[in-house]
Amino acid sequence: MKRQALLSLLAAASMALPVAAQTEDTQPTNVRQEERTAYNTARKLGTVDAWDIFINNYPESFYIEQARKNRDNAIVVSYCNKETTLDRLVQYIEENTAHEPRIRLFYANLVNNPTHSFRYEHMDIGFNGCTGRVNEHIEFANGAKPRDNYFVFNDKGLLIEQSVMGSKGNSRVATYTYGYDNLHGYSLKTCKMKDEKPSTSVVTYDDNDKLQSIAIDESKWSYTYNEYGSLSKLVSQAGKSVRTLVYNDGYIIREETAGKVYRYLYDYDSATQKRFLIGINEIQDGVVVHERKVNYTIDTRGRITRAEISYDGALQMTITRQFAN
Repeated sequence: MKRQALLSLLAAASMALPVAAQTEDTQPTNVRQEERTAYNTARKLGTVDAWDIFINNYPESFYIEQARKNRDNAIVVSYCNKETTLDRLVQYIEENTAHEPRIRLFYANLVNNPTHSFRYEHMDIGFNGCTGRVNEHIEFANGAKPRDNYFVFNDKGLLIEQSVMGSKGNSRVATYTYGYDNLHGYSLKTCKMKDEKPSTSVVTYDDNDKLQSIAIDESKWSYTYNEYGSLSKLVSQAGKSVRTLVYNDGYIIREETAGKVYRYLYDYDSATQKRFLIGINEIQDGVVVHERKVNYTIDTRGRITRAEISYDGALQMTITRQFAN
């Protein structure tokens, strides 16, 4: 009776084995050997293409689940490294809506660097991941002296040099360097103004390896994320000045600065599949008291080449940009 019970347990255990494991045992020896050889070849090469070939050739393989995991790891290694350009990274993310969390994290830490966009009078007019040099010219409707700025981005989309002209015509030139590690990607390392010693940043990450804060001299940027891992709030401090930005789906929707509240409005461009800031309303007690509107001209890559900005219905300034590539 005990022997019969033991046999029953062994039979049940056999039925509980993974289907793939049972499949290998029932395959002919030559087929199993062929799969092992193909699997070991793909593992030796370790490339995305090698794993794709194995998965396509052996969809019912005993090794299929592990092969898929290895391919996903190869994809992460392929994109999360110093050699990957911003264009290549963005292309992958746009083509794969369910891309690997590691790549999403790598990209998020990259674009959340404080040098990734340029702010002018409560206007965050981003560069949409451009590379190379950008020349910018600003004309004021009130006849104030025009300003000429330039920005230089590397092939990762990181700002490495900028020259921003002040109201008195003096330009402040700053250069930036970045740190890198395989887990977090890039983060701001130093900022150097002309004829000054470089300032070194202190960078922290949260328990999920997302960028948490960057502090450099008297400036600090603090990042908060929602339950899905997307940026939900950015608090920037420069001395005693504090600016709080609330995000939704990667776009600023609310700003609190110097006791004032602003609501951000967007329009969706179907050609580039991007949203562009078209207005900022200043809100007091739930009522709009001032309106700033933006009218854009964009190129085929979704980059802003011209922006006309009005305040309470009157043209305030016109910004034009020229891109090197």
